[in-house]
Amino acid sequence: MAPTAMSQLPEKRLGIALLCFVLLFGAFLRVYPSAGTKYPGVDEMYYRHGLMFLVHNGFTSYPSLVRNYAKVQPTLPVAVIPPTRVTLIAAAFLWHQIFNTVPLISLRAVACSAAVLTLLISALFLYRAAGLPAAIAVSALLSCAPMQIQLAQRAYVDGVFAFTAILTLWLLWENMREASSLKWLVPYGASIALMVVTKENAAFVFVGILSILACNRWLKIGEVGLNLVIATFAGALAGAATLVIASGGLATLIQVFRASISKTYVTPYVIQTGDGPWFRYILDLIAMNPLVTLLALAALGRLSFQEAINRYFALFLAVTYLLMSNLHYGISLRYTAMWDLPLRWLAFTQIVLMAASVPSRYRTIFIPVAVAVVCAVDLSHYCLFFVQNGTYDPTATEILHQLNIVK
Repeated sequence: MAPTAMSQLPEKRLGIALLCFVLLFGAFLRVYPSAGTKYPGVDEMYYRHGLMFLVHNGFTSYPSLVRNYAKVQPTLPVAVIPPTRVTLIAAAFLWHQIFNTVPLISLRAVACSAAVLTLLISALFLYRAAGLPAAIAVSALLSCAPMQIQLAQRAYVDGVFAFTAILTLWLLWENMREASSLKWLVPYGASIALMVVTKENAAFVFVGILSILACNRWLKIGEVGLNLVIATFAGALAGAATLVIASGGLATLIQVFRASISKTYVTPYVIQTGDGPWFRYILDLIAMNPLVTLLALAALGRLSFQEAINRYFALFLAVTYLLMSNLHYGISLRYTAMWDLPLRWLAFTQIVLMAASVPSRYRTIFIPVAVAVVCAVDLSHYCLFFVQNGTYDPTATEILHQLNIVK
């Protein structure tokens, strides 16, 4: 979708230059160490422990790392992050081998790189799906997304997972919009496999993908052929097989997940912060990204999606939200990073709709100004939560205190 007011760029070169500037600005926000708190958090210490084990014992000792977890976790009073999140740890090991950085810096470098790649992949996705003007506007919104910037500053797996999820969404879109060919099918299957070995939340995205494929008959997003279905399941199976190999066997992998899940339900921090009603995510998102979330909700409320990309994102959001919002003791604002692109796309469509009601002489500047205002609000919230207050994990309690709702 490209609004008339934004489609009248003097020339394509100017538009591409503007997009490059937006992407450079977004990359700077992610790379520059602006987070108020520098010390390692709990998640980072767990990942650092796993990476240090591999550094001392070699990468081939990965199954031993997983087996040790399977033995120790049942004896601990709280849940510990499992080493089955292979992508972050393996990529950090490779980073350490190449650049000889300490484990924590290696982990943070991978997380930062993933956040930058998320921005670049999103821009490419939108450019191909909706055109240059829309890619510029939504990339600007995504550049200033508070959680995306925060995830780039920390050794979280959630930013890495968001990259794999958005990469998979883009490649699925390309396969549905064009006749499936190996140039799209192979990367698509590989992206699903990568997503599976990154984090357990891949299950939610996979159900979202299956829902898109199943509902395509009615939503008419694109073409769904047998090859695409095969690639979808082949990628998931390849990822699962990789996890089994990394764990040293299926029995160990099952033991790891059972131990992790059972301890999650008795971990005080998870009990205090990871639960809530079905609309908990909506409240958290409004607190973190108020204008983006309200605009996206308004766009969803129209229920008039003439364009395939709108139906695509709306269905993905609906299915994954339904699953994630009903997960007992499994709610965290960090998990919503994969929604940043769909939400900002929907927010942009609402801005375009609002521009249609603006007097014609103001339409040319309305959309850029509106996008700039939304970006400014998002950046102000990033500064409030993560720079001024040094928030490590944006729980509901932290957010309410910092917004002065709870004193």
